[in-house]
Amino acid sequence: MIIVTGGAGFIGSALLWQLNSQGLNNLVVVDHLGTGNKWQNLNKRAFHSFIHKNDLLAWLDRGADGTLIEGIFHLGASSSTTETDCDYLMSNNLNYSIKLWKYCTRNKIPFIYASSAATYGEGDLGFDDDLLVVPKLRPLNPYGFSKQKFDHWVTMQSQTPPFWAGLKFFNVYGPQEYHKGSQSSVIPQFVPQVQKTGAIRLFKSYRDGYADGEQNRDFVYVKDCVKIMAHMFKNAAKAKSGLYNIGSGKARSFADLARAVFAATDHKAPRLEFIDMPEALRHQYQYHTEAKLTRLREKAGYHEPMTSLEDGVSDYVRNYLLADDRYL
Repeated sequence: MIIVTGGAGFIGSALLWQLNSQGLNNLVVVDHLGTGNKWQNLNKRAFHSFIHKNDLLAWLDRGADGTLIEGIFHLGASSSTTETDCDYLMSNNLNYSIKLWKYCTRNKIPFIYASSAATYGEGDLGFDDDLLVVPKLRPLNPYGFSKQKFDHWVTMQSQTPPFWAGLKFFNVYGPQEYHKGSQSSVIPQFVPQVQKTGAIRLFKSYRDGYADGEQNRDFVYVKDCVKIMAHMFKNAAKAKSGLYNIGSGKARSFADLARAVFAATDHKAPRLEFIDMPEALRHQYQYHTEAKLTRLREKAGYHEPMTSLEDGVSDYVRNYLLADDRYL
């Protein structure tokens, strides 16, 4: 049995899709569905059972009903970059993760968890997933802080699961993110703008050296992310434990992203408009991210090419956002 926490979320449900496509249905989904539409991420998925996130630790302590657990993908967390309740983030993102790590260590279970590129902060130390860099990082928001503190805690452990990987996801986009609202990628927001006004609105720049719309990110397609995770699980006996950047390896501007959306919607007269960035975001806004993928290639043995921004956006927009069925 494979446990996927956050299994109804964006990356988690996409991982279920990937595992199902490989014939793996012996999955335990752990999440909190609430009253929104997140349940739809599970509508086409095959899995063994569902456990509320608040019940997982007790279920594990009871012996998991005798279930043989082959691995845990820990993707469940509060991922809001604007969350200000630090006590909640430390309990939900840090302490919960520590308990799962200790369980996997005691029971010799591979453990793959979601970290974040938000841990890199301004990026003044680069984007190197070397463990030695972790204590020096200074995230820009409480979410990144909670993720960085778990990464840091992990680096100090002498006892570990037989294989572990902390995945520093960069700017992930793709199907299954609809329930995230304002915390989704900007693509689901851009498509309605194009349809209604023929224009896409981007934030103005507030930093010298970056023109409006030229702030850049490492945009990575969710289908690449879940292929990497499945690869790591399959090759856990050979891959080296550690932190891994999960990105495309190439920074692209928001203007590039907007142009890819225009192309995917077959819009003939693209127009960009620039709007003020909210004051609350200006002090915690990253102007550049770019994943260094050396460890992923050399230590995890993942050599598949990453989907280009244009190809990923085209697939997402044409086959999901503009389709009758938007789900994997």
